[in-house]
Amino acid sequence: MSADVLMQGLRTGLTPFLGLPLSVDPRPATGVVLGVPCDAGVINRPGARLGPWALRTASMGLGAHPMPERLREGRPLLGPAAAHGWLDGGNIPTLPFSLQEALETVQATVGAWAMTGCRTLLLGGDHSLTLGALRALFRQHGPLGLLHIDAHPDAAHGAAWGTEVHHGTWLRQALEEGLVDPDRVVQAGLRAPRHDDEELAFLQAAGVRMWTPADLRDPLLALQLKEDLASVGRGPAYLSLDLDALDPILVPAVAEPVPGGLSLAETLRLIHAARLWPEPWVGADLMELAPTLDGAEGSARVAVHLALHLLA
Repeated sequence: MSADVLMQGLRTGLTPFLGLPLSVDPRPATGVVLGVPCDAGVINRPGARLGPWALRTASMGLGAHPMPERLREGRPLLGPAAAHGWLDGGNIPTLPFSLQEALETVQATVGAWAMTGCRTLLLGGDHSLTLGALRALFRQHGPLGLLHIDAHPDAAHGAAWGTEVHHGTWLRQALEEGLVDPDRVVQAGLRAPRHDDEELAFLQAAGVRMWTPADLRDPLLALQLKEDLASVGRGPAYLSLDLDALDPILVPAVAEPVPGGLSLAETLRLIHAARLWPEPWVGADLMELAPTLDGAEGSARVAVHLALHLLA
């Protein structure tokens, strides 16, 4: 981020994500970052509706060039900024008390940007809003591959809470609507306690590949993991990251923290696997930061670091 961008933020009070140019009207670009200030789908510990502001603030003053993983002789050190050609499209104007209306607004906004050729990165916001983005991108690309990094399967029935959609049901909805190709869906980081095994049975029957942290760390499964991650990118793909995938020691300010999560390095390895796909992902999101909770500032810093690598 240049000194000019920093000074502009100080003078105007505006803090676009990573200092990107601000444009609230869809126009052609490499991609657009969109805040989704809604947590109407959260069962416990709300606050994610304020996530986009916390993420933009945490990005203030950070450069857009992630440090290379290694700085050894013979490795290229210079390259374009991670978010080169991207815009900050502001927040999607989701109303706080209607999840259905929020989903429709997300679908319309993501669809409008996608029609210009933009890739989209959502800053959440609760995870149910991913469904709106998938609906929009399905209309343009057909069934998507999905890399879903999360502590929870998010394939529950909503009936227990009186709604078909909340932040724990969106993947079931996406599979049932045909928005994602189950043969190209991989979940990583799963470890949350469950009321029963119905979710896992549903996903297994659908053909979804599921990975716990212990699975990810098993060297005997390394080749299978590589093949599964590669399968996601054999066509248009989406990458969805719930911050509760990481261990709550690193990211405590989330709606549903679960002990025993991924390290930063493990999460980055999953994100970096998407760089090997033949084509870049068409959409992605970073969800469930709740800046009203303890540890919010540090959690937002970790989240921005992950977003920077998503955009690299």
